[in-house]
Amino acid sequence: MLESFAAWLGGTPLTAFLENQSWAVPTVQIFHILAITVVVGAATIVNLRIVGVIERGQSIAALTARFAAPSIVALAVLAATGFLLIAAEPTRAIFRYLFWAKMALLLAAVGLTAGLLAGLKEGGGAFSDPAARVAAPYRLVAVLILLLWAAIIVAGRWIGYAEGWPGSPQ
Repeated sequence: MLESFAAWLGGTPLTAFLENQSWAVPTVQIFHILAITVVVGAATIVNLRIVGVIERGQSIAALTARFAAPSIVALAVLAATGFLLIAAEPTRAIFRYLFWAKMALLLAAVGLTAGLLAGLKEGGGAFSDPAARVAAPYRLVAVLILLLWAAIIVAGRWIGYAEGWPGSPQ
């Protein structure tokens, strides 16, 4: 099924355009990296606040409100540019374990972030009161989320150097 999808995508006008314009892929990569910077920057600030390292005078609610819209836009840009990067070289990404590991790490980071913020909102005090200390389990999850984002960046960068899985079209 993946081979059929890769073959179809590789035969589209979009792939032909991306392959034939020397500026296209580097431009897409620039926007992809800028969007990663926005998402990881926001995640770092919010999670370090949850841990209690920075922005102790700000409530978690205020920080998440400040960074929610830019993060959502940046995630949409990541999805669009990610698709374009896949379309540029379908077999380069789709048939590498690291690509799927990156996608799994991304789902884990987004899911844990949603769960963490929902749990903090339910708890009330630590979410809205800048002076309240966040419970240790939430702080540990915040650290895990930061580690996941670091792993996502490493996996994304490593994809270009990894070999495809055995028997995959290259």
